[in-house]
Amino acid sequence: MNTLKILRARPMLFFRLSGIRLEDFNNLVKETHPLWIKNEHKRLSRGNRKRAIGAGRKYELDFPSQLLMCLIYYRTYTSHVFLGLVFGVSSPTVCRVNRAITRLLAGHFRMPEREVHLSEEEKDDLLYLMVDGTERPIHRSKKPGKRKENYSGKKKQHTKVHQIITDNNKRILAVGPAQKGAKHDKKIFDQSRVVKPPDMMVLGDLGYLGTDFEIPIKKPKKKKISKEDKEYNRWHSGLRVGVEHAIGRMKKFRIFADTHRNNGLQNMIAKNVGALANINLKTV
Repeated sequence: MNTLKILRARPMLFFRLSGIRLEDFNNLVKETHPLWIKNEHKRLSRGNRKRAIGAGRKYELDFPSQLLMCLIYYRTYTSHVFLGLVFGVSSPTVCRVNRAITRLLAGHFRMPEREVHLSEEEKDDLLYLMVDGTERPIHRSKKPGKRKENYSGKKKQHTKVHQIITDNNKRILAVGPAQKGAKHDKKIFDQSRVVKPPDMMVLGDLGYLGTDFEIPIKKPKKKKISKEDKEYNRWHSGLRVGVEHAIGRMKKFRIFADTHRNNGLQNMIAKNVGALANINLKTV
């Protein structure tokens, strides 16, 4: 069964299963296929290999099918056994391909962790930045120390936190590395040393109290908030909701929303998902 051929004939189903539209997938194949060929040539040219390039067993899946399988894995976060059944390969092959494609996409997208990269056109269009943290559930550690440092009092579960930076057009500019679930948003920001355009307004929530961000006005204890402060908070939330929408686009890929089980690749996956969410933003 040729899964790619079947889904190409049904573009809406392709989008629902892969997370990106068919035309964007075709463009992504064109952009990443040369990089895949280069990596394959490097792998097959290693010093201890005795066979000539081109010899040996051929891949059961061509590159577009491998890329599609990885995207479906990101979108559905289903088991390797099920994906292997769908694509007609073994579970170890699914694992090996997904890891290779994840590294390939990370090298192609190069999503920053803390530095905001903008073209001249984007700089002209930039009005403000938004920063927020989002939590991903993880499995409960067997070690008491790790359980405590990864326990989120907000979510009441064990999590990892990623700091997300977006612009006023809801485009994701940076995805920070996974941090301990018990770590506060402000501490994560202070330690990240974010590099941004000078004199740029940044919006954040009350988790960034103590920074120079534009944050909501907190209601005083046992007192009412003034009408002017309510108006300010309404203005602030109307702008800052953009970062929530960006995180929502990322979490449509279930690999970023469900309990994490890809140790060693979580930062690459988070950045790849951020880049894929930007692709979808362009096609809205």
